Parts: sequence; structure tokens; C-alpha cells
Amino acid sequence: MPVSSLDDSAAYGAIIVGGGIQGLMVALAAAERGLKPLVLERAGLGAGASTASMGIVHGGLRYLQSLDIPRWYRSRENQRWFGQEFSAYCKPLRCRMPLYHRTFRSPGMFRAAFVIERLLSNLAASPSGLPPAKLKGDDHDLPSLVPRQRLTAVAEWSELALEDGAGLLAHIAERIEAMGGRVTLHEEATGLEERPEGGLLISTRREDREAHYNGKCVMLCVGAASRSLARCLDRDIPALSARVLAFNLLLDRPMEVGTALALSANAGHGRSYFLRGYEGSILAGTFYHPLSEDLGGAVRPAVPQALIERAMREIVQAVPQLQGSKVVETWSGALPDTNGQGVRLRNRDLLYDHGRHGGPRGLYTLLGTKLTTSRSLALSALDLEGRKSPDRQRSAPRKAAA
Repeated sequence: MPVSSLDDSAAYGAIIVGGGIQGLMVALAAAERGLKPLVLERAGLGAGASTASMGIVHGGLRYLQSLDIPRWYRSRENQRWFGQEFSAYCKPLRCRMPLYHRTFRSPGMFRAAFVIERLLSNLAASPSGLPPAKLKGDDHDLPSLVPRQRLTAVAEWSELALEDGAGLLAHIAERIEAMGGRVTLHEEATGLEERPEGGLLISTRREDREAHYNGKCVMLCVGAASRSLARCLDRDIPALSARVLAFNLLLDRPMEVGTALALSANAGHGRSYFLRGYEGSILAGTFYHPLSEDLGGAVRPAVPQALIERAMREIVQAVPQLQGSKVVETWSGALPDTNGQGVRLRNRDLLYDHGRHGGPRGLYTLLGTKLTTSRSLALSALDLEGRKSPDRQRSAPRKAAA
């Protein structure tokens, strides 16, 4: 079948490649600034990790353990924004962590964290709008599946949780289009070049049709496919590696919706896993493992049965009452790492300016690490582009590497 070609003469203020939460956040922020965004998604909305996460929009309490106040504040502001903008999709999540005698996670540590958070909230005039965090003693109401031996207290706080992640993405896409933007699905980016008059020309392919779009800038928000797409549009960039397999397990046991438990395989020690009530079942995670290579064209990584069985052993060690539970679904995605080998999970968002490193000017890659900060990363990218665009218009363009 012959391939047809389409040249879109419209000039877009920003072209965003990727229809997950990060790409849609950039497009929404661009539309709010009066730019005309175009979103290009090779599959469907949220086809990658966006709809495979625990769906928790956290307020940064964890960062107070290391007194990282800027990250706490950024998380708190993002959480509040999500709650205000998407109240129909983000609901309060009551989180509880049992605290045990003579362990690192002590009542004293949480008491201090809660006091610091209250003080910071008052100083920053940044109330969360959620119930205040507190410690409970004998008046706790933990479910019976939580181990009681050496239990001394229960830390309780609230986060926001997505009740319908796919529905939220569809809602954001509708809002973008209502503001003059455009969202296209099943269209894959295949090439990029700088235009003599300024801006970028991106080429795409959809079934038997090729298309070309003009934009002032191009934002790559493709998560696990970041490194492989950079090879196509610029060059190989190891810093864009995303070789950490992350997965959650949906179990066939009941749990109250709107509640979550933070438990460890060794009570009070080591990594904590979340058990969240989801549609009447238990969503447990998150579990991590290195990937042997980048995903490339794949949307989601397969999870080997051996890793699922190992994860279930850890869950049962933390909650013996879940022995015999069946895995109903496995939700998986690939997350950014720091060394290109998938060994260490990246814990800070990355905004990569390709033009600054010798690549096409106006091309950026956004590698987000948390659902919570997708909004602030989007704003940072648009702010950077706004500061740099006048300089680009005064200089001659360079053609992107093949």
C-alpha cells in the first residue's frame, strides 16, 4: 500500500511527544500560557507507566526525614494543585504505618516529622486541605492482617490517590483540546530537523500515512522510550536511560477503598511496601528490578513469573494472612535509572536540553520520577524554553543528526 503524506501548515507553540501524565501536563501548561500545543502519542493515552503506578499523589512527608524542605514544599504545592484541579479524580487516602519497639521507624521520629510539617505548613501558608497527621497508640484501628507483636504506635497521615487514572488522562486531553490544543493517538515520531526560519519540523508515521508538523519547540515525554527516541531524533544519550522495571500486583483479597498500609517484610526495618485498597481488592507494591536493556519500541515491560513469585513471598512475609492470595493483574512500567544499568533508581526529575549539549535547539527531554511533580517539571521546561527562544531566533539552525 502506498504511503500518503500530510504537511500540517499550522505553527504549534509546543509539540509534545508522549501522551502519558508528563506529556499531558506539559500540553496543559502550554495551553494555559496561550500557546497552541500538539500532543503526539504512538499508542493510547497512558499506555506506559502512567496508568501502572500506585496512583498516589504524595505531599512530601518522606522528604522531611532528610530535611529536604524544597522537595517537601514542591510536592506539597503539586499535591494541592492536583486536589484543586482534579477533585473528581483525586480522593483522600488514609495511610497508616505500624511502628514497632526498638526499630528505626520509631514514634519519636514520626512525631518530629509531623511537628516539622505543621510548622512548615504554617510558615509557607500551604495547608494541604487533608486531615492532619497524627500518632495513635492503643486507640488504633489497624486491620487484623497487620502483625501486632512489639507494636508500640501507628503513624497516620493522608495523601491523595487517583481513583481512575485513565479517566483523568482523558479528562486532561479534553481540556487541552477545549483550550485550542490538539491530541493525536497512534502517531509515532520518526524524524526531526531545525528549520532555517527557526523552530523545528518533526516527522511522524501513522499506519500508511506520514506527516510533518512545525513547532517552536519539541518536548519528549516518553518515559522508558526516552533513550531510544533520542537516538532517532538526536543521538544516543546514556543519561536518558530508563532500565528499572517497576511493578505492582493486584491481589484477590478485599481491602477498604481510600485506605493504605505501609508495611515491611521485617517489621519496622528495611523497605516499606504499600498495600492500597483498590476497587475492593489490594494493590501491592512497588517492586523494582533491573532491566537487561531499554524498552525501545515496547510499551510496557513483561514481568517474569520468578519476580512475581519473589514479590509475593515478600508480601506474605510482611503480612502472613495474605498467604494463598492470587495475583489478578500485574501492572508494570520502566523507570529512569542513574547509571544506565537499571541498578539505581533515579530519585530526581531530569530536564535535558538537547541544544545545550550540541543537539537540536528547542528539543527537550523530560524524565519525571513521580506522578506528584509532573506539573512542576512541565512548568520548568516551558520556563526554560521561554528564556532560550529569543537566542535561538537570532542564530542559524543546525540540522539534527540522522
